[in-house]
Amino acid sequence: MLAYREEDNLIHKLHPLTTVVFVAVVFVLALVFSHPVYLLGLLLVIGTVIVGAGHYREWKSYLKFSLVMIAIIIIVNGLFVHVGQTIIFTSPDLLGRGRINVSLEALAFGAGMGIRLLVIISAFCLYTCAVHPDKVMKLFGRGSKSVLIMTLSTRLFPLMVKDYYRIIEVQRCRGVKFDQGRWWQRARNLLPIVSILLVSSLERALQLAESMHARGYGSGPRTSYSRELWRPRDYLILTTVGVGLVLGIWAALQGWSSYSYYPRLPAIQSADVEMTGLIVLMLMVPAVLNWGWGKWPLLKSKI
Repeated sequence: MLAYREEDNLIHKLHPLTTVVFVAVVFVLALVFSHPVYLLGLLLVIGTVIVGAGHYREWKSYLKFSLVMIAIIIIVNGLFVHVGQTIIFTSPDLLGRGRINVSLEALAFGAGMGIRLLVIISAFCLYTCAVHPDKVMKLFGRGSKSVLIMTLSTRLFPLMVKDYYRIIEVQRCRGVKFDQGRWWQRARNLLPIVSILLVSSLERALQLAESMHARGYGSGPRTSYSRELWRPRDYLILTTVGVGLVLGIWAALQGWSSYSYYPRLPAIQSADVEMTGLIVLMLMVPAVLNWGWGKWPLLKSKI
């Protein structure tokens, strides 16, 4: 989790800009859409691409965290929003403060917003696991020190998590018990890890600075000894993803991708399902090409 891992599939062989554009399109459409059918279509797309990229294990870690947040959103929205007309539960009188009515519309709204959150988190999961951070820095970092700072910042937390587990294992080998004793004893055993993490981060910062100085960073025009090539698969995916983005924005402008949860849930129209299927078809091209890339050597050689 939270770290890039190379896999031998088409998703990892794409030009980094292609993957970044795909993630950005899914992210933008997730913010634009409020209709649950459209959001479920985006979730199907991003989930299929993540599984095709070989990162189901990492995605499962994100799902565990996301499902807890979604459950909290649904519960809080159901308890504190009383606009819906379809009452499915009424609590008894709570200490003279009245009854709490839980409506179907409030729960549905919480579930819809939870699906949107899950799509956004899954999109960032794909970006973290399937896009090499150094390639992104190389792609957007021409003369821009801000991109360097952003890239180093996004890599900091995954490296700290990796160091944390490494230090925990070393301390356990030395006989430190992190899961025994009272809570203050366990907290006291964790205190030395903070200082070790600080020292490790400082050492890594010094090593990075020495490496950048040895490579001549900032001393003149950039040189490049490797190039990311554009291939037919990149142009095909960018074209279909662009068409999917245009269709999504058009659906939003026409009001098809909006959904009014209150005061009563409206029926889902067949046109909504058809438009969702068309957008999903356009955005599913990376997953389809990835499947064919691994199945047919001829297709692999052509794209």
